[in-house]
Amino acid sequence: MAYERDRARTDEMIRKSGVCVVMNKNHIKKPEHMVTTMKAVYDFGYVAEVTFRIEEGILREAMQELVELRDQAPADKPFVLGVGSVINPRELESAIDMGFDMIVAPGNVMGGYGEGAEFIRTAHEANCFAAPAIFTPTEFQYFVEREDEMEIPDAMKVFPANTHGPKGLSGLLAPYVRDRHNGRIVMPTGGVNYSTGSEYIKAISGRGYFPVLGMSAPLAGVVEAGKPGDAEVVTKSLTDFTDRFEAAKKEAGLE
Repeated sequence: MAYERDRARTDEMIRKSGVCVVMNKNHIKKPEHMVTTMKAVYDFGYVAEVTFRIEEGILREAMQELVELRDQAPADKPFVLGVGSVINPRELESAIDMGFDMIVAPGNVMGGYGEGAEFIRTAHEANCFAAPAIFTPTEFQYFVEREDEMEIPDAMKVFPANTHGPKGLSGLLAPYVRDRHNGRIVMPTGGVNYSTGSEYIKAISGRGYFPVLGMSAPLAGVVEAGKPGDAEVVTKSLTDFTDRFEAAKKEAGLE
């Protein structure tokens, strides 16, 4: 039976993970690097997001193998394949065509090529999990109060989150605290790491939203070693991050 994308299944895995590991050209130079890294991220229980800053040919070639690995994943641990940030309709169509489950867009969504609602609707028609980014209260308002079910984002990325910081993000969310928004995913990205992650979790959950942290920090060791795609280095980097992050959460009283 052919694999079918399922937004609800993607949503469940992203919430269970709590972390979206963002990969760029520093982490991936070849298709095999992408396969090795995304598989390792999955094995650690995180969700992986590659970026379109990586050459599209690399993404497309790697996805041929990754979709096969996704087909083999157990039902209770789906292998979510994420991509971002799409900046125009052509990249959006390409992401859908390559088979990604989750598609992220930047602030103002697609660089003036269309409204955010159009991005979400197009992604949802393909049953892709849609995560547009916001930076200002006006942008957040636009996405959080949609009335058309097909235009409601599955998650709202906040980028660059480090400009707001946890306290600033809490303040941005404050006017939009409503029972109808409880549990909606907010994904801070940019300057988020194992030490700041706990504060972002508190800031977001404190306003009734559900935190999922977007960050490349779990792969910092790969950049430091200058060895993209090296299975041993990738695993060590993910292990070091996980140990530090779990310790930081415990210290913050989150576990």
